[in-house]
Amino acid sequence: MASVDLTLADLIRTFPCSYPTRTQALHQVLVVLGAGYEWRGGEVVQRFDSDELGCLAVHNQFKLSEDQIRHLPERGTEVAQERVDGTCPAEHLRPLAADLARTPAPLDRDPYPASTLAPLFNIPQDAAADWVEAAREVASVVVPLWADPSDYELATRSSFTPGQRAYVDGKRDQALRLLELRLGPQALSDGER
Repeated sequence: MASVDLTLADLIRTFPCSYPTRTQALHQVLVVLGAGYEWRGGEVVQRFDSDELGCLAVHNQFKLSEDQIRHLPERGTEVAQERVDGTCPAEHLRPLAADLARTPAPLDRDPYPASTLAPLFNIPQDAAADWVEAAREVASVVVPLWADPSDYELATRSSFTPGQRAYVDGKRDQALRLLELRLGPQALSDGER
């Protein structure tokens, strides 16, 4: 089984352009529903074996053809190097993954909506201490963001019907109650429901 730091370092190393920091990686592993992680033996692990391709497989899909590479500059369009050779624009972060996995940073994005099915809200009693602390850490970031949503989130919410808003609010409140039961009221002290 893997510790928090090893799990996050692996995620950062595999997808440095998507999860370049500890906080973003914790968010992906513990908060994002359907990210492929689950509690097993007191630790959060991947549900399925990784295909080891990572983001390079995605970047390679968006490589330009030689004709495109030749034609675009003629039209005044700058061609990014990763579109030429399929490299990751955050390639320089791969060797730093172990350090990045230990260094908190801002989330720099809206948090995924609270879902009772995400690992953060289902911390088992036998959870390893480092995973419980990681849950507290990411909760201290996302709970205030759920309490005070960004303008983008508010605009999205304004497009909901009253029934949709009630459903989303109910799911969030249910998830936060689960978090409070496992981590205590201090887990929610930075953000009001």
